[in-house]
Amino acid sequence: MGKLKNGILGGVSGKVGTVTCYCLNGQEIVRSNGKNNNPPTIKQLNNYQQMEVISEFFNGMKPILKAGFGHEAIGTIKNYHNLAIEYNKPNALKGYFPDVEIDYPKIVISAGHLSLAFNPTVEMVAEGLKFNWEVQHNIPQENTDRVMLLAYAPNSKDMSFNNSGAQRIEGCDILKIPSSMKNEPLEVYMSFVSDDRLSASNSQYLGLITVL
Repeated sequence: MGKLKNGILGGVSGKVGTVTCYCLNGQEIVRSNGKNNNPPTIKQLNNYQQMEVISEFFNGMKPILKAGFGHEAIGTIKNYHNLAIEYNKPNALKGYFPDVEIDYPKIVISAGHLSLAFNPTVEMVAEGLKFNWEVQHNIPQENTDRVMLLAYAPNSKDMSFNNSGAQRIEGCDILKIPSSMKNEPLEVYMSFVSDDRLSASNSQYLGLITVL
């Protein structure tokens, strides 16, 4: 049942006949209520599994995705999670139903126009993973950008991340890895986000590493 939010002249919220009305990011949205009693096709099953796989991967990454895609959602009816799915579902999956899986080197955890890390590397240290990058002195306007780091364990689906790490000008940062993730292969990513969270760089995949 739909409701008039502000009287007869106000907007409608809820289900009205064959459509559903709701407000998203300040805009009124109307969508049809589809009904299909036919069994799903293989193409549909593949799409369902793609959504399931990519959504499961991003589960628990809200701070990362909000920092990496939130700025892209400003002024649109989309949110950071929608955009993360849009970037990754067509490009970062491999296989076909029932064998869809993540293509880890192609995963994107942020997108934007800030400069990429120059010659980034990652190495094991006592505390976890040390990320290094060369400081570029010709982009002083980006000195205060914050590094964003992610290590994801495909086997256990555990993760460690920092969505607001060291400043770009510092040239390095350490991501602590809990004992539960040690001796396990980790897929590693980094990117930069501006201090005001209004812009970001494209993320970079730094490879597969095992912390002993």
